[in-house]
Amino acid sequence: MVKVGIIGAGFMGSMHATVYSQLPDVRIVGIADIRGEKAKSLATKFKSIPYFDPQQLLDREDVTTIDVCLPTFLHKEFVIKAAERGKDVICEKPIALTLKDADEMIEVCKKYKVRFMVAQVIRFWAEYKFLKEVYDRKKYGELITLSCRRISPLPTWGWQDWLLDESKSGGALIDLHIHDTDFICYLTGKKPEKIYSRIINKERPYAHVYTTFTFTNGLIITSEGGWDYPANFPFEMSYLAKFEKAVVEFNSRNNPTLVVYESAGKVDKPTFEKVKAEGTGGNIDDLGGYFYELRYFVDHIIHNKPFNVVTPEEARDSLYVVLKEKESADRECEIFCR
Repeated sequence: MVKVGIIGAGFMGSMHATVYSQLPDVRIVGIADIRGEKAKSLATKFKSIPYFDPQQLLDREDVTTIDVCLPTFLHKEFVIKAAERGKDVICEKPIALTLKDADEMIEVCKKYKVRFMVAQVIRFWAEYKFLKEVYDRKKYGELITLSCRRISPLPTWGWQDWLLDESKSGGALIDLHIHDTDFICYLTGKKPEKIYSRIINKERPYAHVYTTFTFTNGLIITSEGGWDYPANFPFEMSYLAKFEKAVVEFNSRNNPTLVVYESAGKVDKPTFEKVKAEGTGGNIDDLGGYFYELRYFVDHIIHNKPFNVVTPEEARDSLYVVLKEKESADRECEIFCR
């Protein structure tokens, strides 16, 4: 039995608690948040114990795992505190805001011999898993081009608007766009050779980015990420992948979400099981990726299996690439990703 303590009772804490409540080998033993009403409300919903001081939850000896669902600038502090107490840890993405912090978090978890996973959820999202599978199997031949897109209304739902403070979140570049940067690295199994990024919103630093990734084999991938849209604008995540023998198109707004146009004329519309998310807020109404991510985490903790879909080092490498995007945007030129 995994006895999990959740630190952070906002959107992501609520999402994770909803998933844990559906997993048979997990018990939510406590939920901590300095906003007392948030901790109490979420703990009541899932028949757990609220804590207004996260330290009290961390110090409980019966807690085996800590789930860090806090703003990014707090990740390092609480991952390290959990590791020092011998707790396994899952931490929301991105791993941290700096490579120095990421490296320290990884080293401390190794020192105390605890399991550490970063929640790069897109690696577990059905439509992205589909793309990874057909890419690895070369089902439609070689990948020719790929474009990814992730756009959102302004995220005003965060605690004290931390998401809008670039020093705390890294802006859309590090908080939102890293989803696609991470997936691109996962898909190809490598970092790009060259990066060219441009920021288009001068009023909000790093709120909207366009990037072109060039790989050593000549593959070019483009990615757009931004959260500077009006409140009534619907969230979208999408990609368009052109292979030698087919085009795969995904858009979260569409129904069906994914269509494969084969060169031979066949049109395929794969379907994916949806896991309903109710009362969690934010911009996601499907637990899908979160459910499979946390089920994977719990299963690998229980059976002491290595994390092979996402490692802390890979999460750190994705942060490295995003920070290179930031450097390219700041310098307004293409740079090598070494």
